[in-house]
Amino acid sequence: MPRREACSNAGWAIRSPNEAPSFGYHDGVTSAVFTALTEGAVAITANRRLARHLHDKFDAAQRAAGRHSWPTPSILPYATWLATLWQRITAAGTGVSSAALLSSAQTAWLWRRVIGAASSGLLNPEGAAMLASEAWAIVHAWGAGGKSWRGWRRADSSDDASLFASWAEAYRSELDRAHAIDSAQLTDALIAHAGALEEADRMRVLFAGFIELTPQQQRLIDALKAAGADIRVIDSGMKSPTSASRTTAATPRDEVLSALAWARGEALADPSCRIGVVIEDLAHRRDQIVALAEDILSPGLIAPAAATGRRPFEISLGTPLASIPLVVAALDLIAIADIGLKRSDAASLLRSPYLVDAESTWQQRAAIERGWLVEGLREVTLTDAIAAMRKRCPDLADRWRRARPLALPVHAASPREWVDEWRAWLTGAGWPGSRPLDSAEHQARQAWEELLLQFAQLGAVVPRLERNAAIEMLHSLARERIFQAEGNPTPILLLGVLEASGLDFDALWVAGLSADRWPAAPAPNPLLPVDWQRARNVPHSSAANELAFARKLTLDFAGAALRVIFSSATSADDHPLLPSALLLDYPQLPAQTCPKSWAQMIAEGSELQIVADDRAPAIAGGTRAPGGSRIIAAQSDCPFQAVARHRLHIDKWPTAPAGLSREERGKLAHIAMAQLWTGLRDHASLVALDRDSVDVRIDSAVHAALTQLAQARRRNLPGAIWMAETRRLFAVLQAWIAIESGRPPFVVARVEAPATVTLASLSFSLRLDRVDALDDGGVAIVDYKTGRAARPSQWFDQRPQAPQLGMYMLAQRVGEPDVPVRALAYAQLRAEAIEAIGLTADASAWPKLTALEALGKFDDWQSLEAWWGERLGALASEVSAGCASVAPRERPSPCRACGLYALCRIESVRLVERDANVDE
Repeated sequence: MPRREACSNAGWAIRSPNEAPSFGYHDGVTSAVFTALTEGAVAITANRRLARHLHDKFDAAQRAAGRHSWPTPSILPYATWLATLWQRITAAGTGVSSAALLSSAQTAWLWRRVIGAASSGLLNPEGAAMLASEAWAIVHAWGAGGKSWRGWRRADSSDDASLFASWAEAYRSELDRAHAIDSAQLTDALIAHAGALEEADRMRVLFAGFIELTPQQQRLIDALKAAGADIRVIDSGMKSPTSASRTTAATPRDEVLSALAWARGEALADPSCRIGVVIEDLAHRRDQIVALAEDILSPGLIAPAAATGRRPFEISLGTPLASIPLVVAALDLIAIADIGLKRSDAASLLRSPYLVDAESTWQQRAAIERGWLVEGLREVTLTDAIAAMRKRCPDLADRWRRARPLALPVHAASPREWVDEWRAWLTGAGWPGSRPLDSAEHQARQAWEELLLQFAQLGAVVPRLERNAAIEMLHSLARERIFQAEGNPTPILLLGVLEASGLDFDALWVAGLSADRWPAAPAPNPLLPVDWQRARNVPHSSAANELAFARKLTLDFAGAALRVIFSSATSADDHPLLPSALLLDYPQLPAQTCPKSWAQMIAEGSELQIVADDRAPAIAGGTRAPGGSRIIAAQSDCPFQAVARHRLHIDKWPTAPAGLSREERGKLAHIAMAQLWTGLRDHASLVALDRDSVDVRIDSAVHAALTQLAQARRRNLPGAIWMAETRRLFAVLQAWIAIESGRPPFVVARVEAPATVTLASLSFSLRLDRVDALDDGGVAIVDYKTGRAARPSQWFDQRPQAPQLGMYMLAQRVGEPDVPVRALAYAQLRAEAIEAIGLTADASAWPKLTALEALGKFDDWQSLEAWWGERLGALASEVSAGCASVAPRERPSPCRACGLYALCRIESVRLVERDANVDE
């Protein structure tokens, strides 16, 4: 099993295993290697990257020699070479038993099946299968070739090694039943049949890039040599003299930024040079590294319009195929046709560019998510998606509806049948879209087809799969397959320590070599006995092993380029760090300062101006003001909010609460109250009813209100929440009726009554929840509030809170000037605090309300009306003039529920105000 691959091309020595070097040094060795390749030798590399690197160097050497054409050299990764040898042996017709070689997907399925059958209580069976597969490979690569796991088995499987032994035995039985071998067994199978390999005596093989050979690899070399093959190993132990040094940076992030800025400088100085930046923990920081590299090396490509532009760097680690957008769209299409998708995933799918006519209908399809949020839809089926698209993109909806039968409604099928169904459905649904794919997308499409082929090959080990298991396995394979698009050569390579091993550069920076990480802490496989691993020097099994590995790679990197810089951070997460002891022999450079990002440089090179844009177009006199009383309330809370909501019609992005939203609860309360009092009509009818009769009327009003919810909303509301909301609303009405029963006699004169009032030449259309005619004259105005209602002491601030009742009072005076308003009340219908909050002109109108004289602000009711007319008129004047300043009320702040922070940029305004105060 290849591991920790390292080879330096700056000074190869070629030797036979256990023999002294047989070739020269430096360029003479390189020439000898390339001569051997030209003469038909095969170079075996530890990884694909090194194979591509040797191909590039070979081609460059041929061009440098003046040649215009040359035979393609045979340079193969180790795993590919093994598979090629097995094909030659089994195809030779020499009587060798030809066991089938299973693919990685097939072996992964077998491990999952074995572990799932033997250990049903595992929290993460997929992770256990991956760990067991790794342990199986270690046993074969570092063992003596026998079934050593059998010695670890206990009757009760009381430890991890015993548990692995039982899994390994079951897995081996599965392989025997299938008459197959896997990649871990392939080398031993080749050893057993090396004598059957035709032309073995003429085979010339060069091993390159292996830090150390496993015992299994050494046995294969010995077997092939015994059959007459000429096999030699390229030794990376001899290095060219270089200039290596070390430096530090303040933090790991600063360290990477310094390395990238250095690489940029090297590339600008010599565009033809090959530059490497090796990062010890690249796998864990890949996304951050890519973001920093784009900022430092290609800032012009960060903009979305340039997202597909060519970057001057390549990163060695790919990403799971399941995260590539084109493949994500395919997986989501398959899922939505079967079990459905989460709302967010379904919305992302509909916004995908990998659908037919994606560009022309993108905005229409993007708006669908808002409707789902309003409806409270959490899981989206194919039916839901088609229904939503009928209004906004009917052509795509019809396409999906016609293609729907292609997703066969079968419960189980063979892997090949699942693949055929998925391909037909994806094609019918319009994937991967109608626009031309770029190079990276073409490669992703090819990787997807290879993934489907892998899945179809599962038929060799599992004849039939249920639908859910098939989709789960497809997702699992896509997560395990690493994808990286290949492009034109780039001057800068960002690499992990293993990916960089064996490569040579013109300049190299190795980052992350702090004492706590280099060498790394041991991490033996937990399923294998630690003593067994350490006795065989298995990778990661001991501190001594990690030290030897780190020392070897450090030396290799020091000789991999003419200019080499090692670096480490001085602190991370507020913890001080020291450089690795393996770097202390190299001369130290001054500590690196963090380079400025392009955003910082642009900001420093520009002059910022503050522009006051706080005035919307004025509203002409005599015009009906948008929003009714709500625009006056919003203008009092924050002028910008009033303009944004009621003139620009901007609202915050909706959410999908588990139950009913605050707005829905308010709507239901208003409808239920209207239904209840439409039937009761007056106080006398209410007090004449017994408790049961009142409850019957309340129950009828509640159910009438609930039927007013949109059908889609009712369908998506869980039954338990529906029942809970029914009981809650019933209890709210019951508690409010108890309060109404204690009032002086009244008659409900109007319910949901329209009214109009003119303020500052603007006309405001209102709707009064309820107007009660009092028994001794005059009226009381009631407004329902399902939230917290402001107390009368808060109504008369400089910028009035909750001014709706004031506007209703003025509108009532306009509509019926001879009928006095004697009480104003908010009916606070919060389940935990139900009460009447308001003002009364005299105690006989509504004794429970606050008496006007108790406020100490007004002499009489007429002065109250005059105050409302003046203050609300001033707010209406602001609305008419287009006043839109970002000036929210301080207490209580309306910003908590506004949701327009990104538009008003309130924090930017507050920052400017704070800076102005400091200057003063």
